[in-house]
Formats: sequence, structure tokens, C-alpha cells
Amino acid sequence: MRSLDRLVREARRRPARMAAMAAAVLVLSLPALVFAWTRELPAFDGLKDYRPLISTRVLGIDGTEVFVFARERRTVVPFAEIPEVMRKAVLASEDAKFYEHQGLNWLAIARCAAKGLWRGRVACGGSTITQQVVKTFLLPAEGRVKRKVKELWLAPRLEEKLSKDEILFLYLSQIYFGHGRYGVEEAARFYFGKSVRDVTLGEAAMLAGVVQSPMRLSPARHPEAAKERQRYVLRRMAEEGFLTPAQAEAEAARPLQVTVPPADPPGAWYADAVRRHLDERYGAERVETDGLTVEVAMDPLMQRAAEQALQAQLRAVDRRHGWRGPLQHLDEPQREQALPVWRERLSAVKARPGEVLVWDLARVSSDGIEAESESDIRRMARVRRLEPEGLYTALVVDATDRQATVDLGNALGTFSLAETTWARKWNPTSATAAPRKMRDVVVPGDVVLVRVLAGRKAPVELARAGKPLALALEQVPRVQGALVAVDPATRGVRALVGGYDFQLSQFNRALQARRQPGSAMKPFVWGAAIESRRFTPATVVYDTPDVYRDPWTGKDWKPQNFERNEYDGPMLLGEALAHSKNTVSAKLVDALGVDAVIDFARRAGIESELPRSLSLALGTGEVTPLELVNAYATIAAGGAVASPVTILRVRDRSGEVLEEHIPEPAPPAPVPPPPPTPALAAGTEPPSGAVPASAAPPADAVEPPPTSGMRPEVAFVLSAMMRGVVEFGTGQGAQTLGQPAAAKTGTAQDHRDAWFVGFTPELVAGAWVGFDSHDPMGPRETGGGAALPAWVTFMKEAVGQRVPVPFAAPPRVEFARIDRTTGLLAAEAAPADAAPFVAFLAGTAPASSASERQAPGSAPQTFFQDDR
Repeated sequence: MRSLDRLVREARRRPARMAAMAAAVLVLSLPALVFAWTRELPAFDGLKDYRPLISTRVLGIDGTEVFVFARERRTVVPFAEIPEVMRKAVLASEDAKFYEHQGLNWLAIARCAAKGLWRGRVACGGSTITQQVVKTFLLPAEGRVKRKVKELWLAPRLEEKLSKDEILFLYLSQIYFGHGRYGVEEAARFYFGKSVRDVTLGEAAMLAGVVQSPMRLSPARHPEAAKERQRYVLRRMAEEGFLTPAQAEAEAARPLQVTVPPADPPGAWYADAVRRHLDERYGAERVETDGLTVEVAMDPLMQRAAEQALQAQLRAVDRRHGWRGPLQHLDEPQREQALPVWRERLSAVKARPGEVLVWDLARVSSDGIEAESESDIRRMARVRRLEPEGLYTALVVDATDRQATVDLGNALGTFSLAETTWARKWNPTSATAAPRKMRDVVVPGDVVLVRVLAGRKAPVELARAGKPLALALEQVPRVQGALVAVDPATRGVRALVGGYDFQLSQFNRALQARRQPGSAMKPFVWGAAIESRRFTPATVVYDTPDVYRDPWTGKDWKPQNFERNEYDGPMLLGEALAHSKNTVSAKLVDALGVDAVIDFARRAGIESELPRSLSLALGTGEVTPLELVNAYATIAAGGAVASPVTILRVRDRSGEVLEEHIPEPAPPAPVPPPPPTPALAAGTEPPSGAVPASAAPPADAVEPPPTSGMRPEVAFVLSAMMRGVVEFGTGQGAQTLGQPAAAKTGTAQDHRDAWFVGFTPELVAGAWVGFDSHDPMGPRETGGGAALPAWVTFMKEAVGQRVPVPFAAPPRVEFARIDRTTGLLAAEAAPADAAPFVAFLAGTAPASSASERQAPGSAPQTFFQDDR
């Protein structure tokens, strides 16, 4: 019995002994464990070691931030620029005793440990700001216990090395505020559109509140939760004596005002061009992390106008090609499975005052709905604000003979058959029958792209009233395009668009697409002719079909006009350019020689390889849109050639200039001293605002061409002929701009490329439209029909509201009223429409009049006729 009692007592003592032994081992091994974990800790001796990942900020021509390149979007400002209210808000929220402890708040640590033991889980952080700085800057991700031990060890050491202000500065510059923004400066810019130095008390409290959980407390996504957290921060600030209770209550009562930047700001294509240069020059690592400041020539307003103009025109061209069908189709079981999930997703996001939220189903995959989890299906619906003219991917829920109804989540909308007659079977090259009923176009379950129309009543008001929105059926264009705008005086690229949507295709057609310019190449042919002084705008040429033996290819070639078998016979050279006569262009290249035309194009800025054959007359070489627009800018700039400029200046994080490209166009080609013989042709006078030549050289004086660019007088006479394109030629649609403009249309072989490039004295712009595959776009898609509307829409926004600026004539230009039939001086009594004013190089205007033509021995202006 005694032995049994002894055994029982021993059994009872054994757990106690084991616990004691374990405690002893722990106590004895803890110093060794702490030593092992802390013997290789990093050094952090001062702020000189602080090299945060800083965003590269890109500033537009107006000084505003247009885009950012960043791994972590952060902008560091000096501690002195962070206002006291911002510091106190963060301290009240995160570590009110920061300026009192030595890196560790033992009371807070003990309190959190007790809560954790009581609840059986981690109940609170208990970390000071110093500990969070240590964890962020010095400790890698590793086991929680090991990392905590290092954190407790390092925090007091950091306090010995840095002042409290320095530690707080590191914290405020490093913490995450959601939406990819790091540090208080970037957070203030994102949520309020201002620098942190300008934040108010309420804004500072809101920012401080976000720190605890940036996703859950973001005022952009969860305004109610953010407002409640702001109230907590204000209450804590009052408790700590940073402000009075009355101030806290007053600020808490104010509504939360957040100014979040748009989700899709303009400039993705321009940013691509800038990023290419920066990565090549400095490397992607430095661009994303080293805080460069880049000034670019982009005008944000022009860039947005260019993107909108091109997108609208590409949709219009694509509509003419027909309907390719819905993006997806969901059968009834799939709709029953997905719709409740999407509605729950939509209802979980709270709209701000004045907003209506709808879904966008662009991510929907009919093949994946049954196979995907509920969370994956949920992510297929993107939540967006309802906006007039906005594009949304939505679900067709009903289709009658005349109308379709579409579900946008928190709103329904309709589009009618009468407005959807364009949705014939897709075929770019030939017409197909228009749909007879709506079910020929869409059926319930189709996922389609729609545009919300801006009617008399705002779409938000209609949605709130439960009334259907007015919609238009759309589709993502298959046809692509580019639009570039350049300031001719500085060569600053004001806008650059390389396609319909950068998210769908990153191929930057403005820079990378090499396409045939077609007739948009003709200004360089006509310019070479004028520069040669063998031809003038009044030279009579013949629009007739001819067969050439091309000396460069050895083959016979018979160019035709765009109208095929339509030829106008004798006409003035300037009118031949305005009407884009292919036969005349071929005659000029044949007479001048291919090398002379190529040389003229090279001096204007065309760098791409051009064909050494007569087909050069029809623009069979390939150029990029930016290259062609910049060459036209040489004409607009009076002959001064220069490279296009996107990046003006790059500075490092300390402000030192790394590179600078202050636009300084090359001076115009030198003008030889004029001979002493003055005058304009008898009976002529310059138009209003033009400057006549002070002296004219002999008509037969042929000066060698300049080594770069073109002489001002050549550029002016060429641009004067190009104004005829707009006034009475193939580009008359550009007259709606309401500004003096010179331009040229271009349609490449088989309608594979459509161009319109033109300029006012202040801005040069060019639009290109075509398929990436080089497929024909159909006989209706010409430069004047497919590209010109985008140019006009953009230019109206860019310069349409400005006071018109005339084209000023330089010296060595003369003007004469010319008889349209003969190319000679017009009779004084001739009507204006039959005798327009024409610009000439000084000394090349005709000396005789049309009335003298009948005199014995007289001859008209030399006809440019080929009898082959």
C-alpha cells in the first residue's frame, strides 16, 4: 500500500519537475537564443543611409503631374514640410507616447500580451513607431517570434542613433496608405489632390486613420468606415491634448471630401514613349526607384482631346465595317449562377454622394463561369461609376424586334434597332444587308459593349428614378490608328496616341508602325518642284494617263488617279496638289529625278528608307506617324528642321540636371543676298497680312538647295498650295475648324492606310488609320473620310477657340492674281473665283497676262505635258 502511495506521489510530482526543468532550460537558453538571433543585426547609423524607393514624377508642359513610374509610389518631402497637424494625428492614432519612451512601450506590450492570452490569439500590435521603423527598414520577413525579438532588441539602439524627429520622418515617408501610395505626401496627393503641407485637420485625421488598414479604411472605397476611423483619430487627438474637444466635434461633423484622381488619366501612349527613352538611358531599376523628375512637352488637355478624338473616329470607321457579334454569351444556367454573385459584389461597395455605381463585365468568360469558384466569378464584375458617354460591358436581358434591354447592375438601359442599323454582318470591303430586327443583332445572354448617352436628363438621375438609360451599342474597333500633334516652333510633341486602347495593345503605332503615306508624301514632291524653280504653282500640267519605263526598276508603270478612269486634262500645279493627282505627281518625279525628291524629303525630316523608283510619287515608302508629322512641321516652321521633342529635362532626386533638351529649332535655310532689281509682277498685290518680297532675283537664277531644311520662301509657297487642299481640294472637311489651315490627305494602295496631316501656324497634327494586318479597309475609307474627322475633332479642341493666326509670308515671296485656265496673269476685270491670288518664289511669277495670249508670237506659261 505504501509503495502504491509513493508511486502516486511520484506521478504527481513528475509534471511539476518537467515543467521546472523546461523553465530552467528556457531561462538558460534564452540568452543564447537572443544572442544567436541578434548577433548579425544590420547597422543604421543615420539618415545618410536612407535611400527610399522614390517615384519618378513626370510633369507636363503646364507643370502638372501627368504620370508616374514607380515600384512603390512615393514622394519624400522634408520633415519641416510635414505640418504639425499631420504629425500629431499620426501620433495620436499610432503612438501617443512616442516622444516619451525610449523605443519600447512596455505598458502597451504587456497590455497586448494579456489580451492575447485572454483571447487565445494576437489581440493588438503594441508596437511603437520606432519598432515599426525597425521592422520596415531593417528586418526581413521571417518567423514572428524571431522577428519580434530582433525588433525589441533594435528599437532602443535605433533611438540612440537617431533623433525622435528623424525616426518619425522615416515612418511618415515609408508607411503604406493604399492604392499603391506610400508616404504622407503621395497619400495627400491621391486622396485630396494637394501636397501634405496643405492638408487640413480633418484631412490629416483621415490620413492617419487609413494607416491601420489601408484597404478596409480607404475613403475612396469605404467612405463610411473611413469617416468612423477619422472620428476615432480626432477623439484621440483631443484626449492627448493636441486639440480641444470642441474642435474635434466640429471637424467630425464635417462631411468627408475626397478628390481621387481619375482611374484612367490621359497619356498612356505618351508615357510609353517617355519610358522607352528613360529605360534605355538610365535603366528600369533607376527609373522606378530613384526619384527622377522628368519634364515633358505633353499638354495634358491636348493629350486627352487626341485620345478621345482618335477613339471616337476608330469606332466610327469600325461601325462602317459592320458588327462582329457579342463579346461573350451566357446561357440561362450561367446567368443564374453569376448574377446573384455580381449583385452582391456591387452592393458591397458604397457609392459616394451623387454617384451611382454599375458593373462592367469586360472580364467575363463564359467558359470559366461553371468551372470557377464564387470568388473568381465575383472578380469578373468590375465596379465603376456611372458617367455620361462612358463605355461599359453589360448583359443583354431582353431583345424584342425593335429594342434591346441591357442590365448594368444598378441600372437598366435600352438601345433601339433604328440606331443600330450599322450592325450588319462584318465585312470591311463590301456592303452587307442591314439587320431587320434586334434579334439579328443581340439576344438575351449576350455580353456587349454599350455607351451611355448624355441626354436631357443626367444618366445618374434616370438610374436613381428607376428609369432606363439611353444607350448605344458599341464594339472595340479592330481597325487601329495614331494621332500626333507637334508645336512647329519648338518641336515639342504636345500629344501622342499610338492606338485605340493601351490596355488592349501596347504596340505604339505613333512610334513603331511603318506605313505607306500614300498621297501624304506629295508635298515633298511638289516642294522639290518649287525649289527647283522649274515649276511654279501656276505651271500648267496635264492630268493624263501615261506609261513610264521606270529607269530604277526597268519595268513599265502606268499610274492612275484615285478616281481610276477620271482625268481632268490641263490644270495648274497648285490645283493638282489640292486634288491629289497621281498622274501629275508621277510626271514631277520623272522630270525632277527620284534623288531630288528623296533629298527634299530627307531635309524636311523623313529618315526612313524611301524607294528609288517612280512609285515614290504615290508614297510607296513607309514612315511612322511621328516622323511624317514632324516633317510637315518643318514646312509649318518656315523650313527650319529639328527633331521632335518629348523629354525637355531630367533631374535626379537632388535636383541636378541629368539631361536637357530645350527646343531650339535649326535656323531657316540661309537666304542669298537679293539682286538690286525690285518688284512684284505688274498688276499684283499681296493678300491681307502678307509681306511682299523687297526684291526679286532673275527668274532663271537657280540656287543650290540648302544642306538641311528648306528656305522660308519655299516652305511658304508649298504651304500656300497645301491650303488649297482645305479650301477646294480633298480636305475640304477641315474647313469646319474655322482656322487657316494647310494639309494633305493620303490614301495608300488598296485603301490599306488613310492619313490626314495638316497644320495651322501654331500646331501641326496628323492622324493615321489602318489595320495592323495591312488588310484593305474598303473603298470608302480614304484619308478624307477615315482620318480627317479625327484631325478636325482634335484641332477644334486644341486651337479651335483661339484667335485665328494668318500664315505670314517671309521675304522673297511675291503674289499675283492668276488666270486658272492659262496660268498667266489674270485680267484686271477677271472674277475672283477665276483669278485667285497665288504665292510665288520672288522672280517666278508669270510676266504676261492671259489677255496677251492671243497676240502674235506670244506663248502661254510653259505647259508640263508629256506626249508619250
